[in-house]
Order: sequence, then structure tokens, then C-alpha cells
Amino acid sequence: MNSFSSIIVLIVINLLFIIVPLFTNDVGATALPYHDKNNKRFPSKPQVYEYKFHLSKVELAPDGFTKLVSAVNGQYPGPPIQVNRGDRLIVHVVNCLGEPTSMHWHGIFQRGTPWFDGVVGQTQHVIPDKYTFTYDFTIDLQSGSYWYHSHHRGQYMDGVLGPLIVYDEFDKILYGYDEDLIVLITDWYHDNSADLFKWFLSPASKGAEPIPNNALINGKNDYNCDWAAKGSKCVNNSELANFVFKKDCKYRMRVINTSGFSAFVFSIDNHDFEIIEVEGTKTIPYRINQLSINVAQRYSVIVDAKQPISNYWMRVEFQQECLPDEFAYNLTIDNKAIIHYEEASLENPTTNSWTDKVEECVDLEQNKLKPLLPNIPPNCDTRIVYEIEFKEDSNGVNRPYVNGSSYVSDEEYPTLKKVFDGVHEFAKTENIYQIHKKDEVIDVVFINKDDGEHPFHLHGHVFWILGWGEKDEKLVYEKLNTLNPIQRDTSTIPAEGWIALRFIANNPGVWACHCHMEWHLGAGLLVQFVELPEIIKTLNPPKSWWDLFSK
Repeated sequence: MNSFSSIIVLIVINLLFIIVPLFTNDVGATALPYHDKNNKRFPSKPQVYEYKFHLSKVELAPDGFTKLVSAVNGQYPGPPIQVNRGDRLIVHVVNCLGEPTSMHWHGIFQRGTPWFDGVVGQTQHVIPDKYTFTYDFTIDLQSGSYWYHSHHRGQYMDGVLGPLIVYDEFDKILYGYDEDLIVLITDWYHDNSADLFKWFLSPASKGAEPIPNNALINGKNDYNCDWAAKGSKCVNNSELANFVFKKDCKYRMRVINTSGFSAFVFSIDNHDFEIIEVEGTKTIPYRINQLSINVAQRYSVIVDAKQPISNYWMRVEFQQECLPDEFAYNLTIDNKAIIHYEEASLENPTTNSWTDKVEECVDLEQNKLKPLLPNIPPNCDTRIVYEIEFKEDSNGVNRPYVNGSSYVSDEEYPTLKKVFDGVHEFAKTENIYQIHKKDEVIDVVFINKDDGEHPFHLHGHVFWILGWGEKDEKLVYEKLNTLNPIQRDTSTIPAEGWIALRFIANNPGVWACHCHMEWHLGAGLLVQFVELPEIIKTLNPPKSWWDLFSK
């Protein structure tokens, strides 16, 4: 898109946001179908959407290898939640897993309802087995591609997750696409997370993270059963995910990385695409042919079905440079789904991948992502610097430390309850920073002394990305980008590098900021922001939230 076109788009979107509300009360609407082919109209008022999620363990074989999966409503991935800007979402979580759980709504701000953020040890007590807990919140002033997942230990790697899409009635007009598709990608382990954590948090691992067995695309892939452990149940030639394209239509593909550990490169043979959204922030279209996407990140891309009618490979490739090499492993690096054009044969594709090299273990150049609506960050009031390093503890276990402290979760007495109880001094291992001034502008700088990258996620906010640097790139505060940087909620700190983020303290609550590699999070790579505790204490959590503490 050239500069003139970009200006026209900006003018159009500003007019839409100004003019449309004058004639309607349209701040939310009916959820569009999972594959949006009908272009349904939006009602004039926000809606209430209610879901019931029954969590249980069932035998499934997403890639042909049968394992016990912690499933949502008996399926993996869990069913999509689809709502619209301004809607109220009610989800009844029925826990029949045989173990405690929780549910986090990844990327949703939870403004006014911080107790529903779903983080055990910080914003709630666990949901015990054979108990139902209801999350009830409104999604104000947000739209885009999100997901839900358990936030209790490594449980979501066992299956407790699914997509959460918040539609905006203007998006199709702005970007001119015909259909909306979800592409949920993940790494996949054949062993359960508890056993893997037991090994990882022992001297035997030498700090090397467990390597996944496979990748899944919308819950499907094939696995080489020659690699399966003796005595396991495995069937070759399992079904691949299939996406049907109609010639000359444009598709919005919401690519969501729900991995516990792995970064990927996403691409479609012979098709480039335009990024139009990153984690809820609309962007000026930016064209690429391969997308680097780390754990918990989300992008919307527009794919134009303009190629000859045929079948094409979609590729989700592990970023192999990011995987530890301490132990040998069997893993298919290049994982595939099928793009099938209507009227094409049913034969598998024979297409070739793009040949240009994508830099691994870092985000794409984020200064090339421009927000559709300019949003200049205000000047910084406070700067916090965190240094990340890994070292052995007294038991010989390799653990992460932030400014010399490894986070320890207090599951019985979560931070938010402590705030309501008037506690204002916290243990060092809780890694808490308190913010007392409303609308204070906070800069957070992470200095990574580790030789691996870390995708960091901030709850309750998006942040501006002011700058980042790899190993030999020096941090110079005066050179940070404050002109019009992109906002998102998950960004990669390069190996032995740094990143500088900025957010505004305008959302009272307890907000985690952590590495989304589950092995690192479970080992203690997390800090907490206790944001505006005086205002928090004026809020009123529902009785059901308090009741969890007596179960």
C-alpha cells in the first residue's frame, strides 16, 4: 500500500468511527460464524453470549498418536468463542479434570473485572475438581484475535485452550475481505505436562526444555509412528487440516500460536499476504510471504486466492535454531495443511516453499508494522529495568531470575486477595512492582542475559514497542521510537538482547508479565504489576469469586 492509499484508509476509518455512532447504538453485535460466509448484519445493541465448558480427560489422537487429552467439551482444540465489540461474555467452567484448573482470556483487558483474569496465585484461587465457576465480563473497546487457556501450571499444553475472536463490524469494509478463517497452531507433546515439568525442574534436564513431538494446525497433523514409543497406540497418515478457497476471494486468516514452547514460520506456497492486525491492533497492510510467530502471538493476514485453481501447501515450520540441542530428538520441522481451491482435484499439493530465509528466534521487524490509527505514546514517567538470567539453584535446578528473584506462586493466597485484605508488603519471590499513580506512564526494559529468546506477555494491557536489540545492539534510550510504534500484548526479547516497552497505568488490577514459554513460566520467569491498589480495594468481586477460597 502506498502512502496516498494509507492516508485515504486513515481518513475513512476516522469517519466511520465518528459518523456511524451518530446514527446507531452499534457497539457490539451477533457473533459471525466460524467460517464467515454469510456476512451477517450486526444488531444495534451489545449482546450477551453464554458458553458452558466441560473440562475432562479423554483419549484423542490429533496426529494419529493416542494420548489422554485435557479437553474442552470433549474436543481439541476447544470450541471457538465468537463475540463482538462491546458484548458480554459468560462462560461456565465445569471442572471434571480430576485436578484443579482456571481459565485465562488471553489479551482481554478485564477492565473493571480483574478477578476474572484467571491466573492462579495472582487473580484467583484454583477451581477445584468437580466444581463449576462462572466467568462473566464485558469486552469493551477491543476487537481482534485472542484465545483462552488454562493458567494453572502447564495445563494448557495438555489441551485446555481454544480461539476467542472479537469481531469488529467495520473490518470487512476497511480491509475488503470475503471470509474469516481461524488458523490455530501449536506444538504438541505426547507426554503430559506434569511429567515433563518434573523432568525439566530437575538437574537431569541441564536446563534444556522438553522438545515437542509434533505441531498441529487446527488440531490436526500426521506423525511418523516409527518414532512412537514401543507399546503406544499410533496410526500413520492421519488427516491434515484443510482450508477451502474460492478463486478470486480474499480471506482473513487469524493465525494464533497457542504453543507451550515453540516459535514457527507460517507461510502458504505461491501466496503472499498482508498483515492487517497484530493482537488487537489494526495495522496499515504490510505485505510479506513468511510470518515469524512466537508463543502466544496472533496476527491477521489477508490472503488473495488469485493463483491457478489447484492445491497448495500451508506450512508451519518450527524455528529450529530456537530449540535446545543438548539431547537428540525426532521432530518433523516442516508441518503442513492443505489449501484446496474449489474445483481442484483432491490430490495432495506438489508445490514448493518460499526460498528466502526468515531470521529465527526474533519477531519480524516491528517498526514495519504501522497502526492504522496513529497512537502516539505519552512521555515516560517511570522506567523499570529488569535483568533476566538463568542459573542453578541450591538443588542444582536451572531456574530463571528477574533482578535476582525467581517467582514463586502463592496458590492459596493470591495477590489480588492480599490487596483486598489490605496487604501492602510482599515477599521478594512474588516479584511485585506496585503502581499507585493513575495514568502513570511506565517504561519496562528487559535486559536478557540468557542465550535464548523469551516471548513476554503482559496481562491487562497492550504496550508500545519502543525498541529492541539483539546481542551486539546497544540500548540507547534517546534512540527509542516514540513516534508511532505498534502496540501489542506479546513480544519477543531476543537472546542476549533487550526490549523496551511502554504502557499506561489506567487499569486497576493485578497483572502478570511473564515469559509465555510454559517451561520458563513454571520455573519462575514472571513479574507482577499491582496496579492502583487503592482503587482495586473499592471494587466488588462477586460472591462466587470469594467462595473459591473456601472450597
